[in-house]
Amino acid sequence: MSAANLESVLIFGPILLLVAAGAMIASRSGVTRLSTGQDYLKVAGNLSQMMLRIFGYVIILMGIQYMIGMRPSLGW
Repeated sequence: MSAANLESVLIFGPILLLVAAGAMIASRSGVTRLSTGQDYLKVAGNLSQMMLRIFGYVIILMGIQYMIGMRPSLGW
């Protein structure tokens, strides 16, 4: 494994781990058991809200990078 690959794993690994842990916690918010269709809709709604927030944060981050004169990128 090259140094660049190792650096990418060390940077993005913890980020993806935290996002996955947050997804597990957020998806079950407001749902006690998955027994009805409404429970599954609530889980899907929770996950979609989380993904929309993440995409919004990324767009805002790229916009700030553009405004301060950096090339808009996500680090790669």
